[in-house]
Amino acid sequence: MMPSRTGRFRLAPRLIGFAAALYAIIWVSGFPRHYDDEELHRDPPPDKPAGLKLPYPLEFDHIIVSVKTTAVDAYDLLPPLLLLTEQKYYDSMILMSDLRMDLGAFHIEDVLDRYTMEFISSQPQLERYAQQLHYYRYKIDIDPLREDNHAREREVQSNLDKYKMLRMLHRAWELRPERKWYVFAQADAYLNRNNLEAWLGQYDSSEPTMFANSPDPSLPEPSALGGTTFVVSVQVMRNLFKDRENNLNQWNQKIQDFPSSFETLHTALTTEISVDLNSTWPGLSGFHPATVPYGAGMWCEPVIALHSVSPQARSDIWRFEHDRTELHHVRDPLTFADLWGRFLQAEDMAHYRENWDNLSSGPDNAKWNILFEGVQYSTHAQHHLHHHTIRDTKGNAPAGENSWESCQEACNNHEHCMQWSYSSSATPNWNENGKTRCHLSRSMRLGEYKGPIEIEREGEETQKIEWKSGWRKDRFEAWARNQRCKGQQNKKN
Repeated sequence: MMPSRTGRFRLAPRLIGFAAALYAIIWVSGFPRHYDDEELHRDPPPDKPAGLKLPYPLEFDHIIVSVKTTAVDAYDLLPPLLLLTEQKYYDSMILMSDLRMDLGAFHIEDVLDRYTMEFISSQPQLERYAQQLHYYRYKIDIDPLREDNHAREREVQSNLDKYKMLRMLHRAWELRPERKWYVFAQADAYLNRNNLEAWLGQYDSSEPTMFANSPDPSLPEPSALGGTTFVVSVQVMRNLFKDRENNLNQWNQKIQDFPSSFETLHTALTTEISVDLNSTWPGLSGFHPATVPYGAGMWCEPVIALHSVSPQARSDIWRFEHDRTELHHVRDPLTFADLWGRFLQAEDMAHYRENWDNLSSGPDNAKWNILFEGVQYSTHAQHHLHHHTIRDTKGNAPAGENSWESCQEACNNHEHCMQWSYSSSATPNWNENGKTRCHLSRSMRLGEYKGPIEIEREGEETQKIEWKSGWRKDRFEAWARNQRCKGQQNKKN
């Protein structure tokens, strides 16, 4: 028997305060989501230049956004998202989780609550869900259920996501039927509503259409490059659920065998209704402003969805959009060039940083990681790169393994190198370079603080790794000044 909706969690004091503040604020007029004016340009034109008539005009309330979170994260991730979302979008937003909850005036759907207790008990991967139901019934704080080991907690949540996936689609259809488009995003994702509406307005929702970027299971973070946001048309939902609701239960016993939630979804859709997957990169990406690989191939592209956006970054983006429209009256699509202008252009990148990783060697930077002299480009390796990427194979760089100074010099001596990072022990580059200490990149990324870490490698002594990172911001800005995005040529740099 499922617990009644009247039950409530015993919240930690900090969360009670946060939820109470949010409850008071949401009755104030909504906050608009808008933009700012600083950028550098060029590359391919935006999908929809300002003023272009859309072939399939779209009202904002015909885009249903389902936000997926977890019971242990809901009170941390949802308040900033709701606070910084314009009030007019509330009715077209559905909050989904793995436990029935309420956050102020907002209800959070438990999309797993249609599984029988018998089925739940038979699925080891649903053990966390069974524990949450027990804690919920007896008003026990569920936060201690979170695993201390980050990798283990991620595995637990990944397993739950597999069981949520098809149920999320069904719940969205049940609560908001016959809308044109259905967007599914994580609670830490950022959606640019103006670009989202302009983009989807180019497609006929009466056709069975799905937009998503396939994860790469060979990488530590499979969705680091393409993100996890996906979109399906109303016709997909009709084909899945109209007069075929019983088909959903036929997948129950198969879910545990899928390696990921994406595989669960993709297999079900291709099997049930033969819908094709349309990749949408970099509009939908796994980046946030500090991790975007700024440069060719992304500069002029409109930003539709970002991921792993912290509450502070979400607030900064909201302020950016607000200033962009209210102060500068800019109506052009928000591009990655705009993000650079606001979030990185003012950064001091003239000097290298200790204990800093600018992500030159990141798994999601393989497209831009520069090969060293003597390393041969492999067409086989290209096959394993994300299918949206095409490697730039302009000249190899001199090796810079001996010291961070030699790595910096190697970057200086390669005309297309925009940044370097140096690790005190060799680490992977996720390309033909293999493991190196020096890592060079054609993209410009801010990255993040990374203190010394100790790692254990099989058959080797424990190694301590420290990072240094540097940039050629002068070189990047010279490149950026020569770019011109269509529809934005007259804007001030």
